[in-house]
Amino acid sequence: MKQSTLPGSDVTVSQLALGCWGLTSDFHWGQRDSAAAQATVAAALDAGITLFDTATMYADGANETLLGELLAGKRNEVQIATKCTPAQTTADEVAAGLDASLTRLKTDYVDLYQIHWAGTDEELAEVWGALIQLKQLGKARAVGVCNLGPKQLDVVSSLEKPSTNQLPYNLLFRAIENEILPRCKTQKMGVLAYSPLMHGMLRGEWKTADEVPATRARSRHFSSQREHVRHDEDGHETLTFDTIECLQQFADVSHNTMVELALRWLASNPQITSILVGASSPEQIAANAEAIARPLDKELLKQVNQVTDPLKQAMGTNADLWQSAAGSRIH
Repeated sequence: MKQSTLPGSDVTVSQLALGCWGLTSDFHWGQRDSAAAQATVAAALDAGITLFDTATMYADGANETLLGELLAGKRNEVQIATKCTPAQTTADEVAAGLDASLTRLKTDYVDLYQIHWAGTDEELAEVWGALIQLKQLGKARAVGVCNLGPKQLDVVSSLEKPSTNQLPYNLLFRAIENEILPRCKTQKMGVLAYSPLMHGMLRGEWKTADEVPATRARSRHFSSQREHVRHDEDGHETLTFDTIECLQQFADVSHNTMVELALRWLASNPQITSILVGASSPEQIAANAEAIARPLDKELLKQVNQVTDPLKQAMGTNADLWQSAAGSRIH
């Protein structure tokens, strides 16, 4: 599998990463089986996946604990990425938070430590300064950010450029193309793409908005009238599922599955350092790894961009998947 070195570091990561949030039971994903998680992580290692991304917020630390158990004896073969929480707003809280994460992960360092969501500019500067210090202490080999827009990137880059920015990016949500991706390119910053299958919507199994489980129908694609949303927008349910139907047609004609189409689209973008894909079975791991082995044909890539552009325009420049522009945490 293709490997890339995170900018400004000696950390080398696989093009496909395992997004580990879905390995543990929680509100968003529902019930998960620990035996299936063990088999999935083993399959990921067999497929050449070396980057495993988790966070303290995932199942209140239980995800880190599980990952530490599943990677026991494999530490020198993998790269572990985790994140501090938005509640950790001082240097002392960040340092204590990483120590707790290291205990759960059964390691004395992480390969990439990230800010999960930014608070105020003052909090962001302090938290980022703390991450830089933790890197200097050897507790993190590289430090990065998640969900930061251009103005927030200015704040952290004035201290030290992040190695990476982890961002939501997929065929149904292309908002980062407007301002954030160009900024990352200018600053030579790695990009980790999360939600590449848009919480399962790009598997092609759900044909209407009403078929999507309520706990996953929370993004700005959906009406604010749905149960668990945090935004106040009308959503774009009809356009979203019309777009999915068109993508299914392109997938069928080009002899791709929907998952292959979605992942190959991302793999065709040289700016994406690693694609963070969740999986719940070894079979999904194998299919995902095979999918990124070859990028999309240039003509198909052009057609897919065209058919998803109306939804891109409708969703606008706000890169926060869950909150309206006025309350966006990405700016």
